[in-house]
Amino acid sequence: MIYNIKTGTFEPNYDALDSGQLPPDCYVVTEEQVNLISASITGGGAVWAENGVIQCSGSAPSAYHVFDLDAKKWVISQEKQTALLAEKRNNLIDQIDNHAATIYSAWTRFESEYRERQAAAEAFKAANYQGECSRYITDFAKRAGLNNKAATDLILVQAAGSEKLQIELANQRMRKYELKAPNLTLEQMQSIYDDIIKQMDALMEAYNNG
Repeated sequence: MIYNIKTGTFEPNYDALDSGQLPPDCYVVTEEQVNLISASITGGGAVWAENGVIQCSGSAPSAYHVFDLDAKKWVISQEKQTALLAEKRNNLIDQIDNHAATIYSAWTRFESEYRERQAAAEAFKAANYQGECSRYITDFAKRAGLNNKAATDLILVQAAGSEKLQIELANQRMRKYELKAPNLTLEQMQSIYDDIIKQMDALMEAYNNG
């Protein structure tokens, strides 16, 4: 196969191959070179001749790379780097919000029930554990093997613990704004994100062990 570097096309010129007389700007290429040249052309790269031999860059490592033909290497342009950082930041922020939402959804699945039980426990404690006791408490006490007073106290402890976890989860979610600090690298953004997710997962584990 012959490659015309000027037109960027392949030409199956068998007469030229047989005679060894190649047209101007044309080079004989192997099947492997054909594949690499094709990847370079379609992948935003470059093809050039060096010492009479076809050279090529291959496809771009990412959509944000450009090939520096003078230096013969891929580089991230400043413009594309800014776009890359912005896209990465927005994606990580969305993932943080979605992860928090998933946890909130699990925690608040039976929120109305928890609120009623907490209100009943607060009322019973305010009455010095005397008088009529809500079924929210008595049923809980029976299942937990506790008396009504102990069950009331446990319900309130759990409610306080749940509220504390939700406050901390909100705090971790707000840490997404750390990703908007100036001059962060991709690696630094990823590190911040990883720590936020790790802390959120720890809160979820603490809730499940409740």
